[in-house]
Amino acid sequence: MKWSDRYARELGRRVERLDGLRPRLELEVIGHLEDAAAGHQERGLSPAEAEQRAVRDFGSPDVIARQLLDDLGGGPAVTMRTATPAWPRRFSLSGAFA
Repeated sequence: MKWSDRYARELGRRVERLDGLRPRLELEVIGHLEDAAAGHQERGLSPAEAEQRAVRDFGSPDVIARQLLDDLGGGPAVTMRTATPAWPRRFSLSGAFA
């Protein structure tokens, strides 16, 4: 599994239900992260540094999940799962969030 997939799933876990929007959300997040990483590589960062910068710039899954829920009105169809442990955690180049 790619680094961007792992981040998207981590974000998806924070959001309990999105009325079927969760798969689309994850695809959108993956696209944004990969585009950001590609841009950082074009500016001279190594692939690993570019991935780390993209994740850092995008923001923690907790913050993004709260923003999404606020934007969607947070009604009964959308709820947030509390993160454990707190994000951000160190992004490991071995492909896992440590």
